[in-house]
Amino acid sequence: MLASRAGAQEAWPTRPIRLVVAFTAASEPDILARALAPVLQAQLGQPVVVDNRIGAASVVAAEHVSQQKPDGYTLLLTSSSTFCVTPHLFANLPFRVEQFQPLTLLMRGQLALFCDPKLPVRTVAELVAYARALPQPMPYAANVGLLAHLSGERLKQATGIELLDVSYRGTPAAQQMMMRSDVAMTFDGVASYIALVRNGDIRALAVTGDHRIAALPEVPTFAEAGFPGIAQPYWYGLFAPAGVPDPVVRKLVRATHVALAEARLGEQMLAQGAELRGNQPAEFSAMVAAERGRWGELIRSIGLRLG
Repeated sequence: MLASRAGAQEAWPTRPIRLVVAFTAASEPDILARALAPVLQAQLGQPVVVDNRIGAASVVAAEHVSQQKPDGYTLLLTSSSTFCVTPHLFANLPFRVEQFQPLTLLMRGQLALFCDPKLPVRTVAELVAYARALPQPMPYAANVGLLAHLSGERLKQATGIELLDVSYRGTPAAQQMMMRSDVAMTFDGVASYIALVRNGDIRALAVTGDHRIAALPEVPTFAEAGFPGIAQPYWYGLFAPAGVPDPVVRKLVRATHVALAEARLGEQMLAQGAELRGNQPAEFSAMVAAERGRWGELIRSIGLRLG
């Protein structure tokens, strides 16, 4: 029996692999997943199918993957929110952090604060002044529990402005709401907004990292805009259900690191303020645990609880 099991692990994979993405099609993580999938397929010799499962601040995707067999055929690509932020915000999640095996970091990126270009504002300070002058909370696109939402909460805490959360189903929907003036602003990843910002359809006010990005060089950092510490960079990583055999984990991680190097996204992501970077499962696990601790301290300090 042991010999048969070892042989099966050596032969893995023998059928398609499903890469569950916790975000909508055309979003930044979806772009990343679809760039990695062909290289992973070439490395592993089996189709790699991207499966977008959105909803409940990535909880829908995480719950689904937590229920799958730990055989390496179902993987989760999600953001730092899922395992570093969400556990502190909700008391009764339908999954536990311990149900997942962190495999590798994929990308570190920056959020940006975007707004309706029809607003009479061109800086973060002007947006804050505009919001303060409104007789009611300013609506903004925010899916509760994601880092983008938490960034909005930090902006509220730091400035005293009032914001009204308006949920949305994916980045394209948030963009449409801003262009229709249904919401005033949102925090989001940069990749899917560059063309819209350059065309003047959406305005970018600041980015969350410690440096400007090549794709939008005129957009300052929050520190340059006079609001240090409002938001932090984020990451995407690859996870599997806990219990995947070590030989399969090693194959997955090795193939993913090759995909990161060969996906031809490096220059594109760098221009967007992101960095493709892999690591080993032990290092990634330690990183996830450390960031979960830091986000927990912040969330407790501002008294944020969502359920």
